[in-house]
Amino acid sequence: MKGYNTHFLGDNAIVNMPDYKEYINDVALNKKTNESLLDYIYYSVIQSKSRRVPIISASNIYRVKFERVARTGNFKGDRRINKDEQLTTNDYKQFNKIKAATIEKGHMTKREDVQWDINGNENDAQEAAKSTFYYPNAAPQHDSLNNGPWKYLENSIIIKGRVPKPAKVSVFTGPVLDDNDPVFKMKLHDNSNFMIPILFWKVIYYLKEDGKMYYAGFLMGQINPLRKDELINEVGLREFGEVVKISSLKPFLEFKEDENYQVPISLIEELTKLKFNIAIDRHANIEPTPLKLEPVQIRHFEDNSSEQISSFEVNGLIV
Repeated sequence: MKGYNTHFLGDNAIVNMPDYKEYINDVALNKKTNESLLDYIYYSVIQSKSRRVPIISASNIYRVKFERVARTGNFKGDRRINKDEQLTTNDYKQFNKIKAATIEKGHMTKREDVQWDINGNENDAQEAAKSTFYYPNAAPQHDSLNNGPWKYLENSIIIKGRVPKPAKVSVFTGPVLDDNDPVFKMKLHDNSNFMIPILFWKVIYYLKEDGKMYYAGFLMGQINPLRKDELINEVGLREFGEVVKISSLKPFLEFKEDENYQVPISLIEELTKLKFNIAIDRHANIEPTPLKLEPVQIRHFEDNSSEQISSFEVNGLIV
């Protein structure tokens, strides 16, 4: 499968995978290639074998080639890595034994992001969308997490950042894998403990009309809904205003961890221990900015369409 393309934004705007050397001993190797990358259609994953969730999911989004197709696909394991290096359907059943249908299989690279085809072939676009339904591309998320500003960020950046046609962006996303993440109260199907991520990050690269490359970083959290539903065991180290142990999450603790924020890329690097290709960050040296959704009427991204559709934009973006 054709995975993430580093030259997607152009030969003069190469966006390599983030440097993940801090995780090099924890990467689930692709048994077919003996390499770190798991390539799918228009996206690639680097998987943590100890945490059984992605370290990075990297995708290319081509909005003017987006195809509207039926939502199809069921999550399944990836045979290129070992079973004990990824979560399973049975694990998610375990998660939902405490409170039914509360923990979802949260796509890291979203189905809609790769639901496109260069030649306008709907079947190929649908296959790309279906390829996002692999467990290495998912992490357990509380059901209150999925429908906020997070899902509209890419489109909002294309619109508000005045990204020139062909409206391309490259996106990296994943969970913050912190050593002090709480343990989920239900064990996995193999009776092992699971440390559930409480923060998720996203970095979006884009070219603006000035021809320069920019990037924008975002964080969202789920500690409050996990606490409210009594789904996790904590060790008393994340009470607001009181950090018993030193945690990489400490810089974020003063904010509400079930909201969405635009943050400096440097903060994401501090939290994730990843190193991103340098671009212009208009949010550098600015305090985290809360993001809100606003209903709007926007145009389709196709050149020849003037049809208006109901959608949402994200308020608060600095792009």
